Amino acid sequence: MFDILSWFYRYIFIFLLASFLLTSISIYFYEKKQFQPFLSVIIVVTAASSFALLSLFEEVIGYKAVYIGSIFCFQYIITRILFIKVLKIKDLLLFDTVNMLLAIGLVILYRLSPDYAIKQTMFALLGDITYFLVFYILRKIDLQKDYSKQLGIFILLTLIITQLWGVQISGSKNWIEIFSYRFQPSEFLKIIFIIYISTLFRKGINNNVLWRSSASIVIAAAFFALQRDLGSALIFFIVYLILLFVMDEQIYPTIISTTAAVVMAIISFHAFAHIKSRVEAWLNPWKYVSGKAYQVTQSLFAIASGGLLGTGLNLGSPKFIPAVHTDFIFSAICEETGIISGIIILLLLCMVTLIGLNFSTNCKDTNNKLICLGLSSMTGFQTLIIISGVLNIIPITGITLPFISYGGSSLLSQIMNIGILYFINTSEIGERNE
Repeated sequence: MFDILSWFYRYIFIFLLASFLLTSISIYFYEKKQFQPFLSVIIVVTAASSFALLSLFEEVIGYKAVYIGSIFCFQYIITRILFIKVLKIKDLLLFDTVNMLLAIGLVILYRLSPDYAIKQTMFALLGDITYFLVFYILRKIDLQKDYSKQLGIFILLTLIITQLWGVQISGSKNWIEIFSYRFQPSEFLKIIFIIYISTLFRKGINNNVLWRSSASIVIAAAFFALQRDLGSALIFFIVYLILLFVMDEQIYPTIISTTAAVVMAIISFHAFAHIKSRVEAWLNPWKYVSGKAYQVTQSLFAIASGGLLGTGLNLGSPKFIPAVHTDFIFSAICEETGIISGIIILLLLCMVTLIGLNFSTNCKDTNNKLICLGLSSMTGFQTLIIISGVLNIIPITGITLPFISYGGSSLLSQIMNIGILYFINTSEIGERNE
């Protein structure tokens, strides 16, 4: 019975995702603000129906699925109301899109392991609190002051602490453990680094600023290389180059920095065995199908076996992929809900990036403009990098799919990202209305 229901539900799931995407496009591009309440309905229906289906997998009703689905819907509705009443935010398209992605992630994580979904739900609850903490803290800070020295010292100390006392997991020494709780400092350093570089660049680029920023990115990338955190190093460099290119009037600093990045990548390839191994697996995965390329080849098999419509929830075999709940969750999505669903999810992530870039365009303050640009670019390029790795377009980097992959540090940092974007946007709107 479950097989039949799951097979049929594929069409409902794709219809719900497509409806959400088309409604979002109507709101964003055609300013159909009256459609905004429909997004909430689609999110609740998607989460409720998906978890209801998963609860029927066993002979006995799985109440864990019912509880998780109910908790998510409740927390989403309450937080949305508080956004309107407390934070005075009217444009909730970004918030709704993020929660649609979060709902999809929770559904897939529950399918992989109920424990993952339970923990991710707890992180989502903390994330909802994070929105309001971000607003409270930023309102207490004078954002016009130059905090670049303090931020630079904080980033450096965090990198040193992680290098000296960090915990190694899955080959990467980029975790800190405090009272048996582990988190990834690099996830939060991405945001702090963007604010740091934006603060440096806001008055323009001179030789002193260029040397300070260049030294900062080289030091950060060197630490990440030592910690085997290739993904963070790549994102730091990309966001840095984007901000430099925007503020660079002479273009040659951007060219020099890009060249330096390529040279460092080549040196890292020859200096670090783990980077060389990933590149070799990328260049010829079928040669190492049972070895170093096992993860990516299983990912390709999973996506291919799902086809356009997918096998149906709980009817695929995504658990053959190592780290499927983090780095390769997109493969699980494509296998069981179809490549069409995967494409729609990518378009929703593009929507998140576009909205953030629009916030940047609307900013009058240079510092705010650069922060919004950096945060939005980070989301976009993180998506591009992980999807490219999953499809073997580039080597695997070990980063997560925003708002969908399992991980407390990743999810909280991404929600913090959205909170900062909303704060800057509402601040700019308030200044324009005064």
